[in-house]
Amino acid sequence: MKALKCSATLLVITMAAILTSCISIAPPDEPGAYHVGEYSISYNVSDYGTYEATVRYPAEEDGQLASVDDSAAPYPGIIVSSGRGGGEWSVSWISEHLVSHGYVTLAFTPPDMFCNSTTQWAAGFIGGIQQLKLQNSDPSSPVYGLIDTETFGVIGLSMGGGGCLEAAGTANSGVDAAVPLAPAGYNSSHTTATMNAAANISVPVQLQIGSADTFVPPERVLPFYTDIIPDTTTKQYIEINGGNHIGFLTWNFAEIAVLFEIEPEISIGFEEQRRISSRYFTAWFQYHLKGLKGYDRYIFGDDAVELNVSVFEYNIGQ
Repeated sequence: MKALKCSATLLVITMAAILTSCISIAPPDEPGAYHVGEYSISYNVSDYGTYEATVRYPAEEDGQLASVDDSAAPYPGIIVSSGRGGGEWSVSWISEHLVSHGYVTLAFTPPDMFCNSTTQWAAGFIGGIQQLKLQNSDPSSPVYGLIDTETFGVIGLSMGGGGCLEAAGTANSGVDAAVPLAPAGYNSSHTTATMNAAANISVPVQLQIGSADTFVPPERVLPFYTDIIPDTTTKQYIEINGGNHIGFLTWNFAEIAVLFEIEPEISIGFEEQRRISSRYFTAWFQYHLKGLKGYDRYIFGDDAVELNVSVFEYNIGQ
């Protein structure tokens, strides 16, 4: 009788595990269930100055200071940044997409948008984490009590990507997972700090690059994965076939960049590049910040490879 009872218990546990694994999860490359509320703030970082920022959060409807949706609070925080010459508005789609999947984001514009030091961006990421903590503890803040102040991610493009790496490799930065998009900073005299910090990264990091990027070509990004970020770190390298640098921008800024011949339009289309990018970075954060293991199918193994991804590698650290 005892053996039968144990077998029945094991069967129940096994069935529960199967049902849990079958529960559908929101596709990471489609908008999530939440609306997006937002408001503006600024914060100061010594040595650099004032960072202008937009805080976005899960809401009952879209818009400025929209009513908070706290149905699944507290939400992890993610700091977002564009690159040289850009502001938070030029990658606003990233913040909006992540918020729709249940994150509070702070997207910043650095004091000097044309600065050649990724450390200015790294300071913005680290300072942004502190700002979200302050916003969470301030009773007058729209996101008061809404944020999981123990869990933060960072994502940035170009110089913002280099700063993202630098912040992730800085001791006590508060970063728990990172996604640098076309990160600047490899083998360049003014970004030595990025390479030094990348060698100290111990949190999960996902590198994304477009194969046709003329500003930060793949050969300047792949060495971060192969040679600099330690193999003891969980890391991933994704090369979007046909993607380029401006393809990571919000659609209207990407189109403007084409008009000014900053970089040509790409064969797969900017919308497709953003879809692929969001598929991987959203799954990365869902898996590593929220612990939603069902997202592993989107980021690990052969089944995770997209049609338009030409290079896909990953290393599960210890």
